[in-house]
Amino acid sequence: MFDRFCTRRKWFLAIVAGALGTFTAGQAGYAQGTWTTLAPVSPSPTEGMTVGGVGQVIVSAYGFSPVPGNTNLTRLYNISTDSWSTGAPAPLPARADAASGDTTHGGFLYVIGGGNSGVALSDLDRYDPVTDTWITLTQMPTARAGAAAAVIDDGIFVIGGRQSTSGPCSGGPYLDTVEKYDIDTDTWSAVALLPNQRSDLAAVAHGGKIYVFGGCSSTGVTDEVDVYDPQTNTWTTGATPMPTRRASLVAGHSGDKVYAIGGTDGVSASNKNEVYDIPSNSWSNASMTAPRQEAGVNSHGGRIYVVGGATPAFGSSTNANEVFKP
Repeated sequence: MFDRFCTRRKWFLAIVAGALGTFTAGQAGYAQGTWTTLAPVSPSPTEGMTVGGVGQVIVSAYGFSPVPGNTNLTRLYNISTDSWSTGAPAPLPARADAASGDTTHGGFLYVIGGGNSGVALSDLDRYDPVTDTWITLTQMPTARAGAAAAVIDDGIFVIGGRQSTSGPCSGGPYLDTVEKYDIDTDTWSAVALLPNQRSDLAAVAHGGKIYVFGGCSSTGVTDEVDVYDPQTNTWTTGATPMPTRRASLVAGHSGDKVYAIGGTDGVSASNKNEVYDIPSNSWSNASMTAPRQEAGVNSHGGRIYVVGGATPAFGSSTNANEVFKP
């Protein structure tokens, strides 16, 4: 029954995927390589949310706010109207730092793992914005927070992570575990291990491969870039490292370029926005406004939306919501 959509769902997705040109707020800011400030995260500043886009709607679920702490809120940002609303509460327990990156597929947002009250979680829950409902699916084999995730075909790959739940770079054990969730069968399987144990890394799928950037390890914050090929179930190391070592960053993409945005050097939030050109395996610099870590990201329509986060450090949540146009 997984991923079998009715006519109503197809109709809804066609509507929410409508022309990006209907979004008029702040149009003057969409010059080459610019940031535009959008409606702040509502109802409160939040970090460590699971963020994903379904057409013109960005879903931001769970996360940590200074008050009341970990939440199970579902926040919905409408790109066209530059406005926020709330959806049905997500299943308990409340949590933050679930697998970050891309966990959307077929019009659903998947929330995988995370942490709550000192406990790493293996929960898997799925949100349907058509019906504003959540369902609980088969748990991930390895409980963890601070993992990265990317989607290839009908699989969600959950990469690395940590069993500490006190925030990025808060201590291990750090994991090299990589597990694949098969959406069609609601089952999990282990795949090739990450070359080095780390958490709070970023991941982007492109051209049938997964590119993984930075993170925390037992030796500190890393600049490592690795590439996973699901066809051969192998990792390739030795890609040109990030110019700046960072963890708890987000990675957006436009065309053949990946934008490694924000993060932390292990002490304070970063305002770095470094651009990885996949074909040439090379880096350059772009701009960023407010430094942030623990943000969420959604790449849509050639733009990169960066939602929430913390500055100057973990626990100091922000309601910043900005879009970058390369």
